[in-house]
Amino acid sequence: MGKRQEREKDEGGDGKRRKVAAAAPVFTMDDLDILHCAVCCDPLRPPISQCSTGRHTICSSCQDKLPGKCCYCCETTVYSRCRGIENMIESLKVACPNNGCTARIKYYQKEEHEEVCPQAPCFCPIADCSFSGPTATLLEHFSSKDKLDSTKVSYNKGFGILISFNVNGDLPEPTILVGEDGYLFIVYMKTESLGLGIAVCCVQPHITTGSKFKCNLSLSSAETGYSQATEFHTRNTNLYDGFPDDCFLFLVPKAMLPGAGTSDTVLVSMELTPQ
Repeated sequence: MGKRQEREKDEGGDGKRRKVAAAAPVFTMDDLDILHCAVCCDPLRPPISQCSTGRHTICSSCQDKLPGKCCYCCETTVYSRCRGIENMIESLKVACPNNGCTARIKYYQKEEHEEVCPQAPCFCPIADCSFSGPTATLLEHFSSKDKLDSTKVSYNKGFGILISFNVNGDLPEPTILVGEDGYLFIVYMKTESLGLGIAVCCVQPHITTGSKFKCNLSLSSAETGYSQATEFHTRNTNLYDGFPDDCFLFLVPKAMLPGAGTSDTVLVSMELTPQ
């Protein structure tokens, strides 16, 4: 028995080579252009073709637009399937850049993943604050750093929020609402010429075109007999640019607000309905 066979047997091999798990090597790549189509510059994904010289690779959609001619060689060519590059592309995975996400994604699917990654960041809208993180971490930040109140709410069920005014006439602090499914909402105020505007936004990392929630706000005063109610769709925002300027505003008239130099609270009734 040879020395190698003896060593393999001592390691529990019965003469068979034992597979030893090894840490995956870390690679660096100086030129990421080779992972992208030479024509459209999008990440290459199978099927991948190469020109006759073997130097230029393009995606299948670009090959259909350039039949029989290489855009770089400017010569007549016959495109062929490049299996070697395809195998490399399929095995090349990258880590998601978002904190808290452990996913490893194929390079050509990186952008697609980032568009839906639940750990994508939202941002603190408070001036001079650079915090960013997933919504759960943002909620912790609101509570511990910004000292903002948060309230858990149920959908399709009315609840009240108190808007507090101080003697200095400062804008009331934003209120954070947490839906029963974890969605985050922020209620904030803006000064308007006719009174105080109340805005409600849904905080989420991926800003979609359609709203996921409908909001009903109402306000009434037994003393003056005044009442007001409205219904609107909440705007989606990741708060990257601070509080949005284009949200629907529920106007509380000046007559309903505390007088100058006084402190008081205004109760606004609210209901959130998933769409």
